[in-house]
Amino acid sequence: MLHTKLKLLLLAASISMVLMLQSCGSGREYLVIPHSVSTVSSVGFADLKLKADEYQILKTISETATVKCQFKKNEIKVTGGDGDFTYTFHFDSKSGWALSKFSGAASLGYFAPDLTEEVYSVPNVEEFSRRVAIARIISAVTDYHADAVIEPVTVTRVNNLGNNTIEYTTTVSAKLIVIK
Repeated sequence: MLHTKLKLLLLAASISMVLMLQSCGSGREYLVIPHSVSTVSSVGFADLKLKADEYQILKTISETATVKCQFKKNEIKVTGGDGDFTYTFHFDSKSGWALSKFSGAASLGYFAPDLTEEVYSVPNVEEFSRRVAIARIISAVTDYHADAVIEPVTVTRVNNLGNNTIEYTTTVSAKLIVIK
């Protein structure tokens, strides 16, 4: 009987915690995060529908970005691996997540048509890492005077650095093409 009561107590406590967590931060629906945005067309090779003499593959490139995330009580600190940006987010139970301070600004990239109006309710550090790597691919598209990228491949790895710090490393590889 005592075992059954303990199970019921644990179940009630679990349900209460889930309900409390779901209600946290409901006062604020979005975060304003200062950043720049770049886009490039990305197509699958089969979707090109071009003859071999109508395009040229310039080269295959890879770009990598690392972003660290440190958790401290009710704060999350997101730092670019190159030190180009730092964002500190603070959580308040009444108003939710807020950007409390920042330095620099992240350059975020998107493969068109993946660009959407983003609404941030909680910082997604893996997304930061991926978007920074894509922005670097887009810079290479500009540097090589390419028209688009084909067959992009994105790989993200996560590493626990200890002391409540997680590091995300994303590598994006793609072929740069020029349409003749």
